[in-house]
Amino acid sequence: MAILDNNGKVLNIICCNDEELETPNCISYTEENPAWVDGDFVDGFFYSPQPFPSWTRNQGVWLPPTPRPESEGNWRWDEETQEWQD
Repeated sequence: MAILDNNGKVLNIICCNDEELETPNCISYTEENPAWVDGDFVDGFFYSPQPFPSWTRNQGVWLPPTPRPESEGNWRWDEETQEWQD
């Protein structure tokens, strides 16, 4: 279960299988929709803390402004240039 504040911020995660404990501030998570301490719960999805200010949320994942190149390499996001760097 993920323990949330009133704004949907994940404060803590506890291990239990009792769905009867679920409340607006105590939500079950799954392997497909994992909860992250200091992350958020928005529109039914858990999100890790935002990796960069320019990234946006979409169905449980953070998306960069431009997709990561498909070619092999050690790509990393450069927030200043808003580009992937190899």
